[in-house]
Amino acid sequence: MRTLELSRADSPALWGEGHGESFRHEIAALAAIRLHLAVTWGQVSGPDEVLALAAAHVPVLERFDRDLFDELSGIARGANISPALAVVLNAYTDLRDIAPARGLRPDGGCSVVYARTPEGPALAQTWDMHATAIPFVMMLRVPDTAAGPGAWLFSLTGCLGMAGLSSAGVGLTINNLPSTDAKVGAVWPAIVRRALREPSAAFAKDAILSAPIGSGHCYLVADNRDAFAIETSGTKREVVFSGDADSYIHTNHCASEVVAAHTSKERESPTSRARQAGLEASFSARPAASVADLWTRLGAFDGTGNTPCQLRCTPEHPHGAATCGAIAMDLSRPTALAAPGLIHRVLPERFDFEP
Repeated sequence: MRTLELSRADSPALWGEGHGESFRHEIAALAAIRLHLAVTWGQVSGPDEVLALAAAHVPVLERFDRDLFDELSGIARGANISPALAVVLNAYTDLRDIAPARGLRPDGGCSVVYARTPEGPALAQTWDMHATAIPFVMMLRVPDTAAGPGAWLFSLTGCLGMAGLSSAGVGLTINNLPSTDAKVGAVWPAIVRRALREPSAAFAKDAILSAPIGSGHCYLVADNRDAFAIETSGTKREVVFSGDADSYIHTNHCASEVVAAHTSKERESPTSRARQAGLEASFSARPAASVADLWTRLGAFDGTGNTPCQLRCTPEHPHGAATCGAIAMDLSRPTALAAPGLIHRVLPERFDFEP
């Protein structure tokens, strides 16, 4: 699995520039794919309207977190693309939800599991997205700095990070929820990165709740002691789980009635409820044994679309949903397991922190 390790000696701007230069061609290719998809899935006039909408997110990020703004701007400079196009790459689902095309229902979605195991608490997710994202999956290593602990991020070339584990043992996963009230806000990968700077899951939860969120997600954050699931829409947010069970599963529909009232059932993943029901039955029948057990169960695949692993792309529909990778986190050590692509019967790579 490709990795990029950022240097503690460099500034966030230099982190971004090095990231952009290292993967310049991949970033340009992925940005073009996501701009095309944003136009396809959005009720917009064309690429210029998408880019104008994306550009409006840039000053929000600057106000939210200057370091992450500098890093994303550096990625754009290093890759020789505009900051707006870098926003499209990082958060095209946000843009898609602001002006969704009627009658179109993106398939796929992510499956998230938190569990207390005999080896300690663990957190894992599949990342299901357009299958054409698979070649761009990577792990990004952010070093410890004065701003907070470092992290291993499951990410894409050109992206700030999508899910991850900090050196303080805080893990964070995400599910997409299709908001009906999506608005311009901080791009969600920046919210992931900002939350993982916190020293505990409780502080990370507060960071998410206070962030200028513009779109729908479920952020599940956990450490060796606590776990919290926060559902959001463009204007609403609610904690729907606070660690009071041995396991918790979330897919791509709402547990909160408040957030559900601002979430589109028309655009809900058609497999979301079946995936959640199957995982709940699995963990009810046999509690989780370890982080490796979570990895194996998330790798279940039978071709129906109702298992955690998805493969719904075809030669005629290359952007169809697929499991583009997964991450599983041992929160007590801390250690992450990850691999790109469909993870059915795939052994993950291990990502540790320095002693």
